[in-house]
Amino acid sequence: MNTNHETLDQSVVEENTQPAVATPRGRSVRRPRYRIDSTAEAHTVQVDLPGAVRESVKLVVDDGVLTLRAERATSVPSSWKSLHRELSEADYELRLRLNDRINGEALTASLEEGVLTVVLLVKEAARPRTIVIE
Repeated sequence: MNTNHETLDQSVVEENTQPAVATPRGRSVRRPRYRIDSTAEAHTVQVDLPGAVRESVKLVVDDGVLTLRAERATSVPSSWKSLHRELSEADYELRLRLNDRINGEALTASLEEGVLTVVLLVKEAARPRTIVIE
């Protein structure tokens, strides 16, 4: 099992604490900050992606793993000389293992003001039901 995956259940049980790694393009990859809120019907994942443009964000569900990749766009005029830099040229990657209660086919995503919101629906059979007593 790949330890870079995090399990999406009622809570995240395995944190990815590995440092950024270099990519072939010379840019590093960082795990973005995120938050998961849950209801009986769905899990909502909000991921901070400052500097990412909509066209660079890729979401893939494969073998029960939701993988998010995004490129941080940096544009500085060529005439500028950097005197100090705290923002690195790093891309984002996050992997969440979906449990068998999640409908991997029915997810929606939106990106607004640097925050990606992914809604993962819980399968109908896994939702709690209220039984009416006659």
